[in-house]
Amino acid sequence: MPSGKQPFRRRYPSFRSLPFWLFVGLFSLVLALFLTHPWLMRYEISQARADSLQRLGAYKTSLLATIDRHLYLPRVLASDPRIVNSLGALEDGEAPSPDGVPTSGLLEQINRKAGSDEIFLMAPDGTTHYSSNYATEDSFVGMNYGYRPYFRDALGGVPGFYFAVGATSGIPGLFLSAPVYSGDDTTLGVIVVKIDLRKLEQSWKASGDAVWVTDKRGIIFLASSAQWHYSTLQPLSDKVKSELTETRQYGNGPVTPLERVTEWQSDNWSTLNLNADGSQLVFGSAIPGYPWQMHHRVPLAEVRTQVQWKQSMSVLLSAGLAVGSLFYRERRRRTHAQNALTRLTAERESHQRAIIQNTDVGLLNLDDSFKPLFLNERARNLFRLGDDDIFRDPSELIQPWRPGEAGNGSLRAEGISSDGNRFPVLYTLNPIRVGERNEFILTVQDVTELTVAQQALQEANKALERRVQERTRDLEEAQAELAQNQKLAALGRMSAAIAHEINQPLTALSNFVASSQVLLARNKTEAVNENFLKIEGLVARLSKLSRQLRIFSGKRNTGSAFVSLKAPVDYALELVGSRLENEQVECRLSVPRDYQVRANAMVLEQIVVNLLTNAVDALAGRADACIDIRLTGPEASPGKVSLSIEDNGPGMTDEQLSHAFEPFFTTKPMGKGLGLGLAISYSLACDIGAELTVSSRPGKGTCFSLILPIASAEPREDNS
Repeated sequence: MPSGKQPFRRRYPSFRSLPFWLFVGLFSLVLALFLTHPWLMRYEISQARADSLQRLGAYKTSLLATIDRHLYLPRVLASDPRIVNSLGALEDGEAPSPDGVPTSGLLEQINRKAGSDEIFLMAPDGTTHYSSNYATEDSFVGMNYGYRPYFRDALGGVPGFYFAVGATSGIPGLFLSAPVYSGDDTTLGVIVVKIDLRKLEQSWKASGDAVWVTDKRGIIFLASSAQWHYSTLQPLSDKVKSELTETRQYGNGPVTPLERVTEWQSDNWSTLNLNADGSQLVFGSAIPGYPWQMHHRVPLAEVRTQVQWKQSMSVLLSAGLAVGSLFYRERRRRTHAQNALTRLTAERESHQRAIIQNTDVGLLNLDDSFKPLFLNERARNLFRLGDDDIFRDPSELIQPWRPGEAGNGSLRAEGISSDGNRFPVLYTLNPIRVGERNEFILTVQDVTELTVAQQALQEANKALERRVQERTRDLEEAQAELAQNQKLAALGRMSAAIAHEINQPLTALSNFVASSQVLLARNKTEAVNENFLKIEGLVARLSKLSRQLRIFSGKRNTGSAFVSLKAPVDYALELVGSRLENEQVECRLSVPRDYQVRANAMVLEQIVVNLLTNAVDALAGRADACIDIRLTGPEASPGKVSLSIEDNGPGMTDEQLSHAFEPFFTTKPMGKGLGLGLAISYSLACDIGAELTVSSRPGKGTCFSLILPIASAEPREDNS
């Protein structure tokens, strides 16, 4: 670059400045707080869980002690002879006194000494005959609690254990029950001990801890705060709701699910929104030997406070370290900056010049009049410029030269070297600002090799297109030849089948003619007459074959009109009736209504005759041969009517079904059919806009269904 010309420099904020590092430190700190917050929250929740489990151990001990103190009592009372005798008297038919004072007084005395809530004795039908509260307004005497699970369990020989709200007193408690047996092991009744756990709840409340006990369905039945009684930690199924309604375990009130918070959930704890109490972490622990869980609640806000305190301490510590580090770094930076400033100033210009000189494209620096100020070595070699030619005008080096396109990207042109040689180039002209001056940077790239490669690629593409066209012509010729061969093969197969089918009747005709001549010579006219009848049958068979071939291959009359669908059924039965009778085939007709369809009557008759004949052929030699003909209206398929012909013959396999409507395919023995009947029927059905389907089960029979659009919405009653 000429001396006195200062290169354009854009100023950026120094990465060594104190504000930059303060920003980086602050950003990193905020990012660290954001990333570590979930981890700290889970850590604090885990610590809270460990503390809760430790607390729950003491509460579980007190609960188990309360239960275990009475757990033996039902079994002991069940073996008391006074209890057994009281129920034995009932078993013998003796009626208890109206209030059962002797036995109930005994139960009252035992209840008072044992410290239980109530003790009562039930007959096998669930009726309470003796109770410790016989003298109170809420006496259990005469009440039937047979629907309670603790009664059903004890009656079945299993000690009962059940927490529920008292159906009579409305006081919740734990019911312990045991069966009472007679001397011969007959179940005389059930003894039940009810334990009141409300004092235990009051002790939990006095401790200041939030404690819950839930059953196996997650329903809270014991709590340090009564407002959470009979709430559930999870939604209940309809089956559970029905069971609660039947047993009235928790009274007649609803069991309300608590709202779960979407965040901070885990398999080891739950987070619930308890309205006025806010979000609460609930930690559970199973109670050994019982289908219950005890839970301890911790406010989520307390955990957040612990996390915020720890993060605040981390911020203060990090800030102190950051300030000290930045102060030390700033002192070192200033020292190094002073030492490096001189070296950088000396190296910068040489470094820039080295970059310009070693670039792979020609680079020219132009003034605002497009006069060259500087060009690199690559540009000098590209245009073969000597020392006297280095400041030649760009219009002499590039044609066409379009300075008005400055800043619009690459332009294609021709480069002209000093010796007159021309070569393809791509050049770009971009404006730059140097101090108060406007200048331009011109980059020039020789694209001779690229141009040659493009031309070679175009030639290759043209050659490829020619080869594709040649291959396409070859394929079309091969395809046409293949189609012709397929036509000839199909014609050959059809000709062979026709020749085989016609050859047999012709051979038989020849034999019958020769036989008739001999019989005439012997004057056996009756035998000759029989031969003529056989010859007439063979001629009819040939005529039928000829008609089928004409229908299959020629143009058909597809004219249509409104016709009855029952008429072709009657025609076919009349035509095939003698054969049905001779071969003892039962034909069951189910045509409750007649329907109008739009079709060609003769074509419809041809189809029904072919299908019925085909069904008779399938039943040849069967003792219980039967054909069902059913006409189904639009109630099965709206807007359509279906005629089905079903036989109970041998049926067809899936492979045979796939070829059922193909010409010359038949399941009949050799010489019994051409395989054209179903193919013709299928073609005729298509001509009249109908659908012919087939279904079959091997060994069960085959069903053909002809489905046509109904022409009249009003069916006609079958009065035939």
